[in-house]
Amino acid sequence: MGPINSLTFGIFYFAPTLIGWFRVRQGKPIVGTLKQLFFFNLLVGWTGVGWILFMANAFGYNPVPWMALRIAKMLPAGPAGNMPQGMPSSSGNAAACSQCGGSGSMMCSACGGRGNWYEAPQGATGTAQLMTCTACVSSGRIRCPYCGGSGHTA
Repeated sequence: MGPINSLTFGIFYFAPTLIGWFRVRQGKPIVGTLKQLFFFNLLVGWTGVGWILFMANAFGYNPVPWMALRIAKMLPAGPAGNMPQGMPSSSGNAAACSQCGGSGSMMCSACGGRGNWYEAPQGATGTAQLMTCTACVSSGRIRCPYCGGSGHTA
């Protein structure tokens, strides 16, 4: 493999990181930090799916929650309707979770439920940077750690 081929492969392989770097320099948001994007691109970018996901992250999109919801909707329903097998149903003796009020989700403590926020302008340009919470993926809500997201306690 010659030096031109190696350089071309390196540019193509690290395209998500390079695009993320250009977007950060322009003041546009990316999912996570540039260091995280580089690290995961380095480790998982060799898989086709990983490379595509990191390319989407470089452009500021996070398709993982969207895909997880689509896959969860395609799964067959368990014996208790839409509840997964082994989870208590609301018609049984399970009580609503006192921490989340039975909703299965809580306000994200990392961002205070905001999901996105602007950091103060820095540098000579004075451009505010839109930051995205990586804990809740900009939704402002996280799964309740007490009931595991079911909304019920056993």
